[in-house]
Parts: sequence; C-alpha cells; structure tokens
Amino acid sequence: MRDTIVYMRGPLPFGPEFGVPDDLIRDAKLLLDLDPQVIGSVRDELQAFPRFLDRKTTESVLRSLIDDGEFCHKLARLISGVDDRLRTTGQSVEEFLSVIERWLADEGNQRKGLLSEGEFQEVQRRLPLVVGPFPGHERQAKAERLSQTTGLPLEKIEIICDLRPVFDKGRDTVEGIIPYTTLKIVCKGPDGLPVALEAILSQDDVAQLAKASADAKKKLAGLRQLMQEKKLPIPRVAMTIEGDEK
Repeated sequence: MRDTIVYMRGPLPFGPEFGVPDDLIRDAKLLLDLDPQVIGSVRDELQAFPRFLDRKTTESVLRSLIDDGEFCHKLARLISGVDDRLRTTGQSVEEFLSVIERWLADEGNQRKGLLSEGEFQEVQRRLPLVVGPFPGHERQAKAERLSQTTGLPLEKIEIICDLRPVFDKGRDTVEGIIPYTTLKIVCKGPDGLPVALEAILSQDDVAQLAKASADAKKKLAGLRQLMQEKKLPIPRVAMTIEGDEK
C-alpha cells in the first residue's frame, strides 16, 4: 500500500488535543515545593525581564532566585515548554489546565500515581503565576518568527569529493582522472519536506566558497561586536546560536 501524505496549512480544523507527557506532570509538581513568596518573586522577575527569554535565559533568571541548579533546569523546562505549547495550540493556560484535568480523570493515568486531585488543584492555582505570558517570551517568540520568515532553513550541507576516470575510445584503458566535487544542500521546504540542490564545483569554486565563508564569519563577528557596543541583545534563536552554545 502506498503512503498517503496530507498537506494542511493554517489552523487545524479540529481542536488540538496534544498528549500530556509524564515528565510534564513531574515538572509541574515542582511548583508544589516552592514557597508562595518564591513563586511571586519568579513571576515578578520574569515579568520585568527586559530582554529575550529563551529556555536557557529563563533558567539563569531562576538560578538567581533558587539555590538548586537541577530544580531550576526542570522548572525552566516547564515554563518554556508550556509557553511553547500554548503558542502552538492557541490555548490559554486555563484551557491547558483543563487538558491536564482530563488526563487526571483517566483511570490509567490515575494508576500511575503521578498527580493526586489535591495536587492538581494546587498546580491549577500556581501554574498560571509562572507561565505568563511575559514580555520576554513575547519578544523571543517574535524573534524566532522573524528568523524563519526569509529563506528556507538549512538542514544539511555536504561537499563530496570524488574521482572520475577518463577512458580511451575502447572503454578499457583509463587515460586520466578528473577530481570531481559536488556541493549538496538540503533545506526544509515550506511544507516541511526536504528540498535538495546539487551543484558541481570546480577547484576555483571550492576556493571561492571557502573565502566567502571566511568573509561571512568576519562580518558576523563585526556585527556581534557592534551589538555589544550598542548594548543591544542578540536573541538566542537557531540562526544565532554558535556550536559551543547548543
């Protein structure tokens, strides 16, 4: 049987009901271990944060308030994960809590023992206090949208070097060898499927490609330096994160 691919653009024609991972429930229960005053401080700090709030930055904010690195890591995962989910589904935090409530009503989930009714009621009260929406998350979401609006995101780039034999007229003797270079670029298309391009490179093309890449790195370094001098933050999005930051 042949596979069938269905393309869909715009809002889903039915209400999205994403599953509730067990890890999300475990992370949400972390809120029960926080003093209400600390929760208030977390909300105030995230609300007042003047720059872009990705997950790593959210964790840094939490570490300034809570002296437990692992706890902060998980709590940042909860805050950023729920924020992403609400933006993806278009749900409010109250609607998301209703999803958890339906998850809790399932007998199979009740047998897991991850969340009691009393614990859910307390999570229901505390979660809206730490997921915003906050201005920093709004700025981060806008930066991520802008970084994806022009061009296709690169998925893979390969430069394949090969040898091509040159045969004589009888096709039984190799008279020479040609070094052969192929540039393969794979991008993610508007429909989410890969779009591939292959180009044959001469040795001079390879040299020009290397020079263009080196020039681009110098330009990016200069732009980053300018941003530092102007004290303008650079959002942490896919196109601005360097290798050692990932």
